[in-house]
Amino acid sequence: MAYYPPEVQITPLTKVRRTRTLPVAGEILVHVGERVEPMQIVARTRLPGEFHVLPVARMLGVSVGQMKRALKVKLDEEVEKGQVIAKRGGLLSNAVHAPMDGAVTAISGGRVLIEGHPTLHEVRAYIPGTVISVTEPYTVEIETVGAVVQGVWGVGGVLSDESLGVLKCMVRAPDEPLRARSIDPSCHGMILIGGMGFRGAVLERAQELGVRGIVVGGLPPEYLSQVQELPFPLVATEGIGSIPMSDAAFQLLATNDGREAVMSGRSRSRSPVTRPEVVIPLPGEAVPPMKRQPGSPLAVGDLVRVVRAPYIGAVGEVVALPEQARSLDIGGQVFGAEVDIGQDAPVFVPLANLEVLG
Repeated sequence: MAYYPPEVQITPLTKVRRTRTLPVAGEILVHVGERVEPMQIVARTRLPGEFHVLPVARMLGVSVGQMKRALKVKLDEEVEKGQVIAKRGGLLSNAVHAPMDGAVTAISGGRVLIEGHPTLHEVRAYIPGTVISVTEPYTVEIETVGAVVQGVWGVGGVLSDESLGVLKCMVRAPDEPLRARSIDPSCHGMILIGGMGFRGAVLERAQELGVRGIVVGGLPPEYLSQVQELPFPLVATEGIGSIPMSDAAFQLLATNDGREAVMSGRSRSRSPVTRPEVVIPLPGEAVPPMKRQPGSPLAVGDLVRVVRAPYIGAVGEVVALPEQARSLDIGGQVFGAEVDIGQDAPVFVPLANLEVLG
């Protein structure tokens, strides 16, 4: 039975391609073959402003004909927030005010439509590299060479889902938590690497000192609401819970301590799947041939990570794929793989508990 498990990248050297896409048609600012830097704007467009429909006649308590006489604005007229749109005089005088800055774009049926001003939307390169394709007027594809660590869970900052900084490993082992007392002024502009989550006032301290991002193994669930308000992205390589970072991810990140990296907290579980990640550009390095083609079925020799208990976070090699389902201690029969995770003997792991490391 062929099984196609989720794929995640934890690789020290690979070609990295990222597509930068405008939400609506716009202007592409780069060309194929051009070198770009992470903060460089590669495309831009204008997004339509929000709009409000004001039921003016009902709000004034008048007929459609009476509303027309009460209007204080005309079609296509610019208005400011709080400006009087319509007013009824007399003993029961009242008025309707503009809820925002914008323009009157429709008047019909006793209603007034106010549309906000378009906003400029810019897309940055995100990774340093070379533009390899352009699809006018929407997308730019950029390629670089580097290391990649993708996570299970992430969250983007309220200012941006993406960040650029220098990696700073804050712990000595993947099961060591990130602590507030270790975050000092030297962490300004850094992407901090922790181990098994964090303790204390880590998030407050990181914000005070201008940290650019945090990467940990597991995110303690009690911090879920707090991380939603961070100004920078956060990536949990193993998911939610008190989980040590996998040795593979930790060693890769720790080895690149002091290197500039980019990270994204953007996460999407539906197709197309988007994983939170850290990308460490390594220009000029020769890329080794791929051991495994993306989209291939699980096979003996594949490197996998276990994503559920009791071996959550363990990384190992598939040594066998039994053809028959096996019984679990908790009941039921499932298909699985025998995985060498460094114990005395391979362990049996249900296929649904595995993801392939690319």
